[in-house]
Amino acid sequence: MVYITGDLHGGVTASHISSAHFRQAGAGDIVIVCGDLGGVWWHDYHTNAKHKREENYFLNSVLRKKITWLAVDGNHENFARLFGGEFPLVETFGGRAYQVREHVYYLKRGDLFTINGSTFLAFGGASSHDKEAGWQSRGYDEKRVWYKGRTEGIDWWPEEVPSQDDICNAYHNLDQSDWRVDHVISHACPLNLREHFVKNSRSQDPTELILQDIYDKIQFKSWHFGHYHNEKRYEKLSCHYDQVQLVADL
Repeated sequence: MVYITGDLHGGVTASHISSAHFRQAGAGDIVIVCGDLGGVWWHDYHTNAKHKREENYFLNSVLRKKITWLAVDGNHENFARLFGGEFPLVETFGGRAYQVREHVYYLKRGDLFTINGSTFLAFGGASSHDKEAGWQSRGYDEKRVWYKGRTEGIDWWPEEVPSQDDICNAYHNLDQSDWRVDHVISHACPLNLREHFVKNSRSQDPTELILQDIYDKIQFKSWHFGHYHNEKRYEKLSCHYDQVQLVADL
């Protein structure tokens, strides 16, 4: 079975995937995470014993080993580690992925994957809108939350926004598939559709514009993403957050 869910943030928002709440998952099942897995996070992982324990517990225990976890990256990942050579780039499901544990993979931006007979375009990344200190709107209801801001290299990284190489990789692979896939997995959503998932007062994300360009050209059955912290559907697009659903049911 192939399931899909939203942001897990290294376990902070992961209670819905616990063995108590997600009992239907069996050995060999796959869960796709629409960004902000948070599996690779701490910049001092190799020197801070506490942070190493926290990250290992999430990857080895919370993400149960009988399940294969496939994630696109979000904006809350440590890209210096994820893209910096610490983890091997391996072939899996017909595409490439960074393997961070035996059962946990980050799907390479722009690659196509074939899972249970269906094709998936993976295109992670998004811009953190809370890098500066101040009041921020969060979620579709624009709940106001105070953010202390973020520090580059500690809790945000410039690679969170897809590069031109990522775009070229996606276009090359989509050219090979005649711009047809069954499902698209991203973290953000296409710019012109985001009003259905988050209020437009949030500043424009360059990733959303990239995804809009893809949306205007591609033929697909369903498109899935996280990022906006709600469970909401509009036409063929679905935002995921704190539920786990079968891909076949969407």
